[in-house]
Amino acid sequence: MATFVSNLFYFLLAGMIFVFIATTSFDFYYDKPGPNDHQKLIVIDKGQSVANIASHLKDLNLIENRLGFILVVRLKGFHDRIKFGEYMIPRTASIKEIIDKLTDGVSVQHTITIPEGLSTISVVDLVNKDQRIRGDLINATDEGVFAPNTYSFDITSNKEDLFFKMRKEQKKIVDTAWNNRAPDLPLKNALELLILASIVEKEAGNEEDKKKVASVFLNRLKKKMKLQSDPTVVYSLLKGKGLLNRELTRSDLNTKSPFNTYKIAGLPPSPICNPSKSSINAVANPIKTDFLFFVADGHGGHNFSQNLKQHNSFVKEYRRLKTKN
Repeated sequence: MATFVSNLFYFLLAGMIFVFIATTSFDFYYDKPGPNDHQKLIVIDKGQSVANIASHLKDLNLIENRLGFILVVRLKGFHDRIKFGEYMIPRTASIKEIIDKLTDGVSVQHTITIPEGLSTISVVDLVNKDQRIRGDLINATDEGVFAPNTYSFDITSNKEDLFFKMRKEQKKIVDTAWNNRAPDLPLKNALELLILASIVEKEAGNEEDKKKVASVFLNRLKKKMKLQSDPTVVYSLLKGKGLLNRELTRSDLNTKSPFNTYKIAGLPPSPICNPSKSSINAVANPIKTDFLFFVADGHGGHNFSQNLKQHNSFVKEYRRLKTKN
C-alpha cells in the first residue's frame, strides 16, 4: 500500500512538472520574437481560414512554424476573433503581437485628398480610379455636394462609404454656415449659398480674396446686376469635364446656357464645383464693401473696384502685365 501511494505521488509530481514545462514552453513560444527583420503588410480576407492565414504568415517569414501558430490560435480561442483587414506587422513581432493585431481589427489607414474646387465628375473619377478603395464604380452627378478634404479609409471601406462621408460633411458645413449667416444676404436658401460659394471658389485666387469676391457678387445680386463670372461660362461649355486650356472668346460669353451668368440674371441652377468650407463661409459672412467689379492683378490676387471707370483701368493694367509676360 505504501509503495502504491509513493508511486502515485511521484506520478502526480511528474505530471505537474510536465505541465509546468509545457506551459512554460508554450508561453515562451507565444512571446518569442519572430524571425522577420522588416515590418510587412498582411491582408486578411473575409472568411479566410486560420490554416490559410498561418501559411501566409509563414510565406512572409513572420512566423517560424505554421502548425505551431495554428495550435496557439486554437488553444487560446482566437480562431473566431480574427478580423478582416489590412495589417502592418512590425519587425520581430511575436505570435502574441501578431494575434493582437489581427484580433484588434485596426486596419492600416490610407488617405485620399479631394482638392478644393473640383467638379463632381472629377471627384468621382479620382475615387473610382483609386484601386485601394473597394466597391463598385460610383456614378454621381450632383454638383457641390462633396466636401473637399483629406479622408482616411482602410481596406474595409468602400467607395459608397467614402462618398457618403463626403456628402455628410458638406451638408454639415453648409447647414452650419446657413444657420449662422449674415442677416442681409440676398439669398433664399442654403442651396443658393452653395451655388454662390462654388463661383467664389473658382474666382478667388487666394484665401484672402474670397470674402471680397463674395462681397462683389452679393452686391451685384442686391443691385440686380448680372454676375458675369467667367468660370460659369467655362462650366456652360464643359459641364465640369476637363479644362478649357484657352482664353474665353466673345462667342463663349454669348453661349446660351442656364449657367452662363453673362446671359442670365441671378444665380445658375446648381453649383459649378465642390467648394471649400472657407468659400462657403466667405459667402455666409462676407466683409462689407461697395465693390462691384474685380479683375486679376497678375500676381495671384485681384484688384477690386467700386465703379466701371476704375475697373477698366485695372483691366488695362492687367492686360499690359499679361502682354509683358
